[in-house]
Amino acid sequence: MSHDPTLLNIMARALQSASDEMAANLIRSAFSAVVREARDCSTALLDAEGNVVAQAEMIPMQTAALSASFAAAAQQLDLSKVGPDHFIIMNDPYSGGQHLNDIILFTPIFHEGELLGWSGSTAHHLDIGGGAAGVNTGATELIQEGLVIPPLLLERGRDWNGGMAERLIFANIRTPVIGMGDVDAQFAANQTGATRVVELARRYGAPTVRAAMAGALDYSERRMRAAIADIPDGTWTGEAFLDGDGLSDEARPIRIFVTVTIRGDEAEMDFTGTDPQVRSMFNSPVASSVAGAVTALRSILNDTGMPANDGCNRPLRIVIPEGTVLNPRKGAPVRARATASCRALDAVHDALGKVIPERVPGQGANSTTGFFLAYAPPQGKMAIHLDVLGGGWGGAKDYDAIHATDHVLSSCRLTPTESVEQLNPHVRIEAFGLIQDSWGAGAFNGGMGIFRRYRILTDDVTLSLYSDRFRLRPQGREGARDGTPAHLEVVRHGETIALGATSTFALRKDDIVEIRLPGGGGWGPPQTRDRAAVARDLADGMISARAAREIYAFDPEAGA
Repeated sequence: MSHDPTLLNIMARALQSASDEMAANLIRSAFSAVVREARDCSTALLDAEGNVVAQAEMIPMQTAALSASFAAAAQQLDLSKVGPDHFIIMNDPYSGGQHLNDIILFTPIFHEGELLGWSGSTAHHLDIGGGAAGVNTGATELIQEGLVIPPLLLERGRDWNGGMAERLIFANIRTPVIGMGDVDAQFAANQTGATRVVELARRYGAPTVRAAMAGALDYSERRMRAAIADIPDGTWTGEAFLDGDGLSDEARPIRIFVTVTIRGDEAEMDFTGTDPQVRSMFNSPVASSVAGAVTALRSILNDTGMPANDGCNRPLRIVIPEGTVLNPRKGAPVRARATASCRALDAVHDALGKVIPERVPGQGANSTTGFFLAYAPPQGKMAIHLDVLGGGWGGAKDYDAIHATDHVLSSCRLTPTESVEQLNPHVRIEAFGLIQDSWGAGAFNGGMGIFRRYRILTDDVTLSLYSDRFRLRPQGREGARDGTPAHLEVVRHGETIALGATSTFALRKDDIVEIRLPGGGGWGPPQTRDRAAVARDLADGMISARAAREIYAFDPEAGA
């Protein structure tokens, strides 16, 4: 059957619009601040075979791996008799998931009794049980991080809305009302996507919808191949490092190594040579690692506007040996998996920076800082504050980087001060801002780091976090300076207590907690930066007079 190409293109755009509407519905319906404010969630539409055909512009690490999640579920479950009331729920990192807090939900889309596709959503849940409220920084196995949900095929009428599966899951979660509200928001988002797809089928017919889905995949594949072909053929190696395994401040850095090969319109990224998995939570499951590699390549191609779907992955071959920090064996903890995934991105950029340096930015802060202040009163309801914090991105040729932003694999937003204090009676934010001289200076500067200062208003509060870049700074490129490192401290009665990138610490009333996040690396020698731009940076307070003189060779008095 032939179809009008113009109509198929319009329908492909309609699918994209539907996935965006799903995301808006999920955000507005969510109970938790981490979804409603930080927007740590993603949505997508899949065809009947489980290929992502359209995805919202939310969290690349989640959406880029959603088809892997569905494939793992399809392998374990009998989907041959799926009906409209069925759904799949999962969070198992060793079954295509991310980390345990990311609950993934798939619901089928039916039209006149025919399965047209699936709606999919992922949301980071505030609590998933496990050994500690917030994050269990001492976990050495997955089960210590929370409740593991393998792919389950359930029925809403029987198993949810007070059914046995819902009761079992949320009996193991410290904030069940918030958790159930967020899953219901995922159901609502998925229903939005299904409604839009069915509307298209009613108007144009199911065969045309299937053709539009297939056409969207083929179109992205063509654009991806053309963009890869623009890179010279060859093989290059790259590397990047995590501070360590988080178990000791003296631990050696963890190396991520990649060999990137371009052959015509295809690319291979082979991570053989990457360090073995670690005992701590800094392992990355393969789905997250693949997302890091794919995003690394797509972000520096000459066509960054191609529709994001599984068609983009067809020209790619990604090799990640089992037993490495990017593909750990089943059972290893993975809560902080974003850091290793970001280093996979950094390593790919390091390799391609040797052939297309004008497209590759300096390193950004490029790590998730999960910052928790959990209040567990002797009597009463637990309150958990979660900040998903970022720093500066890396500068690149012809543009300065953005400030105070989550890394490119995540793109979460900062939770507003008002929301933090409204939801958490144990926390007051006393200061929040950009850090002067924190960026990596260059012809094009990196982004600025941020600081956030909290006052603790009661006893029985525990600080826990995972982060990176406390020891190894974000690197500049092409002669630029590195960004500044991260830092965390608690001030108690005038005494300053320094904490590391992976910490759990019992707080007391009136403690002051301040966390400082890294600036991004710059691009190009700072002495070559445009003089008017340096004068503007100085006038805006972004840099000090000392930095202007010593780093940029700029005389503040002469203005040149």
